[in-house]
Amino acid sequence: MHWKIKGCAQKALDAIPGGEHLNDRLQMVGGLRHFDQNIAVKVSDWLQTCQYLSDVRFSIPGTTIVEIGTGWYPVLPICFTFAGAAFIKTYDIHRHMSPRLTKRALGCLEPHLEAIARCCAEGSAEVRKKWQPLAAAADTAEMLRRAGIEYFAPGDARQTGIVANTVDLVYSNSVFEHVPSQAILEILRESRRILKPGGLALHNIGCNDHYAFFDRSISFVNFLRFTEAEWRFWNNSIQYQNRLRAPQFLSLASEAGLKVIYQRTHVRPGCREALKNGLTVAPEFQEFSPEDLATTTLDFISQKVA
Repeated sequence: MHWKIKGCAQKALDAIPGGEHLNDRLQMVGGLRHFDQNIAVKVSDWLQTCQYLSDVRFSIPGTTIVEIGTGWYPVLPICFTFAGAAFIKTYDIHRHMSPRLTKRALGCLEPHLEAIARCCAEGSAEVRKKWQPLAAAADTAEMLRRAGIEYFAPGDARQTGIVANTVDLVYSNSVFEHVPSQAILEILRESRRILKPGGLALHNIGCNDHYAFFDRSISFVNFLRFTEAEWRFWNNSIQYQNRLRAPQFLSLASEAGLKVIYQRTHVRPGCREALKNGLTVAPEFQEFSPEDLATTTLDFISQKVA
């Protein structure tokens, strides 16, 4: 699909009552057709997140965790349950979680239990014992209760209502690229408020042009050629893309009073080449280095310090 058709279709859905719900249904025949593969990617993301936490010597067992952006099924919170987290609170601005897909996701997790166990303090047998009652739960509400997961949707991560200084970890996965910069700042400030001293905020961000997933004729930095006024026409609230570059996310964390202690970046194939071979960058992005322009993934950890 040409990316402009995708953008116009989502803009049209955004303009009609129930359009976001209809977009969710369309994903079932689109991005979620290969469901097992999608779950494998989610597990891989969680395993990478665990590696980052291990790198900064964060121990998961017994912790209280807040997730920003639940999505259709809570794979990452469930994995944190397997790893020994005591409580997980997950927030979504809209209620997307699907009972059917959540049940299906639990089944698809079974082949990954061995890999998940390698990131846990307990062995694979103990992880399987935790998985079995979740998979056997009568409904999603019972599964979440057994897993120690609270689901808030609609829930505002800018105002969680959580008591200050009580959370060990706040995290998001492929969320911040879809949030306006002012809202990100407010989320990070709320994170600092609820985190314990020394607590961590970990965010995995895909700062790339998401239209490139649907249109292989464009690069993952294609959206950098548009001015802000031009991009407002192609952008839409169903799949909002803020186009922030990696240094801007890190600056927002610092502005919120968090100390960045760890970061990793990645550049998708073809992005450096696109920038070298004729992609004209809009004036809004000309202050950034070629590497910052090309960067398509930022994973970073910031800490609440005294």
